[in-house]
Amino acid sequence: MKKVLHFLRSRRNDLIFYAVFLFILICVRSSVFASYHVPTGSMNPTILEGDFFFTNKLAYRLKVPLTKTSVVEWSLPSRGELVIFKFPDNERELYTKRVIGLPGDVVQLRGGNLYVNGEKKTGGMTGKKGGKTFFRETLGDEEYTIQHINGMSYMTDTPPVKVPEGHIFVMGDNRDNSYDSRAWGCLPLDNVEGRMFIRWFSFDRSRMRPRLERIGLI
Repeated sequence: MKKVLHFLRSRRNDLIFYAVFLFILICVRSSVFASYHVPTGSMNPTILEGDFFFTNKLAYRLKVPLTKTSVVEWSLPSRGELVIFKFPDNERELYTKRVIGLPGDVVQLRGGNLYVNGEKKTGGMTGKKGGKTFFRETLGDEEYTIQHINGMSYMTDTPPVKVPEGHIFVMGDNRDNSYDSRAWGCLPLDNVEGRMFIRWFSFDRSRMRPRLERIGLI
């Protein structure tokens, strides 16, 4: 015991430094930025399995580390942005989806086409490959590609949903293979962790090689 106490006293400054460093690291990871990856195909073709990305946690607010409590908020997510969030039914799980509707918006799907406030947002077909059909979609300043799996029809027709205050409506770009607001409802804004902004690495596990061409801003 004396040897342990002597060791702790002799390394006191080092231990304080490491403790402070760890505390700062936890705060940064919780409230500023963090690295994540998407393990499923729900965001194909925009995000592929094996993509790693950084999330800007200061995009919308500054929160108390390790909590959902905001210190100050400066903006809402924009339509079309990619956000990472705590899944409402199990907040230990993190999901990534695209923001489709903001508070007050009315969101509906008709025949697989997206309508927001009565305006059609899904454009024409851009191609077919590997049993999938791709379409262009535009929300706000964001233009992106969604996909439908040939022979599947998952919630392609939904009743109109008005997004309540304090919530957003989110969906995956892989419309026939995404568990999203169509199934479990609108997402509380307090659950949003941040906005994806850069893909820093991508690894193709089927071919066991990196996909360097995918690295860059999202």
